[in-house]
Amino acid sequence: MQLVTLVVRHSCPLSRSIVGTTHGRAIHLFHRGKRVMIEVHARDANELVRMLSSYRRSGGEVLHEDEVRAIALVRFPTCACCHSGGVIPAIEGAGFLYLPPCRYLAEGERYQFLVLEPRLTSSFLSRLRPGVEVVRVRTVTLNFLEMENNYLVPVAMFSALLTDRQRLALVTGILRGYYRIPRSVTTEELAHDMGISRPAYEALLRKAENKVIGPLLPYLAT
Repeated sequence: MQLVTLVVRHSCPLSRSIVGTTHGRAIHLFHRGKRVMIEVHARDANELVRMLSSYRRSGGEVLHEDEVRAIALVRFPTCACCHSGGVIPAIEGAGFLYLPPCRYLAEGERYQFLVLEPRLTSSFLSRLRPGVEVVRVRTVTLNFLEMENNYLVPVAMFSALLTDRQRLALVTGILRGYYRIPRSVTTEELAHDMGISRPAYEALLRKAENKVIGPLLPYLAT
């Protein structure tokens, strides 16, 4: 079995707004049903405003906008990308398992899916519609089939992985600004808040970070 990462370009209103941005990206949260939801990320508030203006012209409705974090949530009445590019239907039509979400980046649209055959055949790429340019194809051979803990990562899973004290250590660090740049608090101060020693707090935090980051490795490594 192989994990395939496919990057393509084609005329798509969902990815068109990303072109020309510095750090812009959009995450296609789901492609089923009558409506499409994307999460938009920009470098700063000005870049976000430009991207959202483009999405509005393409028929998008901005549901939420956070200029401080340069993040927004945009809804479209239909999946224009699926209609014009047909990448997801091509993946599923070939009998492969599409692994959402799709990501729209400056280099193109990035899809991931599983292939049961020993290698990805050219017959799949021939299923892509004319006008869809293949930028990059990367395959990683999988030697295990533990899908639940490695590719399908529900939010509740992170909470289940952590003990109460590990969760408290992580949440306390986030809320107090430990992960900001520059940091707003030291581990000594956070340990004092929890009533434990600094080494004990740092051990809790490292264990919590390791448990949360572990399930994300397949996504980060592609």
